[in-house]
Amino acid sequence: MKRFYAKLRSAFCSTLCLTLCLALFLTSSALAEADTPDGVQETSLLEEAIQEGVAEEDLPFDENETVIEEDAGNGPPSIAGLTPLYTTKIKTASGSTITIRYAQDTNSQAMGWVGNGKVVTIYKVYPSFVLVEYQGVVGYVMRPYIDENCTVINPATTPPYGVMPMGFVATAKGPAEVYKSPSADAPIHEIVVGEGSKVSIIEFVNGYAKVYYWRSYGYIDARMLTDLVVVSPTTQPMSEETPIAAFNSFFAYNTGAVGNDGRCKNIVRSCELMTRVLQPGETLDFNADIGPFSQKNGYFPAPVLVDGGTQIGSGGGTCQSSSTMYNTIRQLPGITILKRRPHGPGGARYLPQHTDAAVGNSNLNLVFRNDYPFPLRIVAESTGEGSVNIQIFKGV
Repeated sequence: MKRFYAKLRSAFCSTLCLTLCLALFLTSSALAEADTPDGVQETSLLEEAIQEGVAEEDLPFDENETVIEEDAGNGPPSIAGLTPLYTTKIKTASGSTITIRYAQDTNSQAMGWVGNGKVVTIYKVYPSFVLVEYQGVVGYVMRPYIDENCTVINPATTPPYGVMPMGFVATAKGPAEVYKSPSADAPIHEIVVGEGSKVSIIEFVNGYAKVYYWRSYGYIDARMLTDLVVVSPTTQPMSEETPIAAFNSFFAYNTGAVGNDGRCKNIVRSCELMTRVLQPGETLDFNADIGPFSQKNGYFPAPVLVDGGTQIGSGGGTCQSSSTMYNTIRQLPGITILKRRPHGPGGARYLPQHTDAAVGNSNLNLVFRNDYPFPLRIVAESTGEGSVNIQIFKGV
């Protein structure tokens, strides 16, 4: 198992290369695909979420927002030289046909189509799309339309679908911009990481730290980072200061929007409560242990989405904390996840598809148990300025 996870980090990180730009729209008009052979449109993710009675996430989203991502390679999609990673089914609530695209762009040409319930083979995983093969047709399918319960073809070399191991953790020396590609001339993402904020890093590319930024990638100038620590690829860390798992996500702050300040404070508060030691056999119940999400427990009013509508409620933003925790614990096979549910078909936009964990009521909760024979020390940190970071260490 140690050997597997050592190989896992190397194999998984090395497959994530970049060069193409795409636009991913999180609205019904952008996510509906109208060019299927029979002319049937797909139900939007927001509509499916409402049908399920589950909010997409706990932060209002801009209906005109586009998410930019870069991908490797020019020319037509190809699986030449690639190893198949997973098999899974196409899954939509509407049961309609999904388009296999030429590029990671909902407006790119169709290479073919695949029906609901059909099995595809996945060769590469990106934050918003997967590269698939179906009956000889190769191209890109949006991640929301695949069943996240993928079958791993070779568990010895491939991590479970959705696991995102990190290579390093560092601290921002000052306000740190996040570029859309590893170049000072590249466009810059909206969120600037505040001084003292920790970030988890996939790898370094041309002097830039590569990170997951919402449903894409981002790059931070390495000169803006300090206190670099390697994340151990096994449960045998090099020192007490070496985490055995780490992850972070990004959030907007100082936006002036109603409830945004409360949302940021709620993330900071939940980090205080998540930081703890989990003994062997001990369970963490997010709603019970990090909640209740009330003002009496230190939480503030912030936006929450309920049945597709936005309202102010106490504790808004804690789903981002639970989702960041979920991505951290998934890297450790000795942690058993007892309960987790995503934010409906659309997921939470601040993370790659299929990697969120909603909390807040009896149906939405994150519960997990430490099944290692040693304690786990969870350290959750946020300055309230753009980044929430969670590290797990072996021992107390």
